[in-house]
Amino acid sequence: MISLLRQAMRFWHIEILGGLDRSFSWKRLYLKCRRSNRSSYLFWFRLAYVLNTSRSKFLRRRAKLLNEKISRTYNVEIMLGAEIGEGLWIAHLSGIVITCYAVIGKDFRIWQGCTIGVKGNAETVRLIIGDGVRVQAHACIISDDIQLGDNVVVGACSFVNKSIPSNTVFYNRRISESVPYDESLLGRLQK
Repeated sequence: MISLLRQAMRFWHIEILGGLDRSFSWKRLYLKCRRSNRSSYLFWFRLAYVLNTSRSKFLRRRAKLLNEKISRTYNVEIMLGAEIGEGLWIAHLSGIVITCYAVIGKDFRIWQGCTIGVKGNAETVRLIIGDGVRVQAHACIISDDIQLGDNVVVGACSFVNKSIPSNTVFYNRRISESVPYDESLLGRLQK
């Protein structure tokens, strides 16, 4: 139990209190969690994350209940079983979904409306995301076998279904087009 607490404290120290170079303080942790929904979510998520790694069936059940509660409260669904390294940073707590099959490295940053999931067609799933990856707003990473290298930036509103090498910026090209208004094309919608 003590080792679980130490592991949780390390996550909180890095993700909420600003890094290991600053001293750990329970009071500062409490105040940050009171002031910021993001810090509060990270506190409860990392507690559930650490409890889920326990061999105790009781603690794993508590972790699952806690994760379900914070998913409803904060609108962020990071499934237990996802392996996420130190330095998780969430820009806005809104509509983030990460599958339990994800293996994510250190210093991962994600913005609102992102989905990291699997298609569900394969028997074996390999969804690996390297260190220092940034996933911008409303991006989707969906595949049964994919690997994103270190220091990858996934642009806003991008759809990723193939592996991306390290030190790459990935985005989907979009073409905006305007056409003249034609009433005959709208039919009954114009009424």
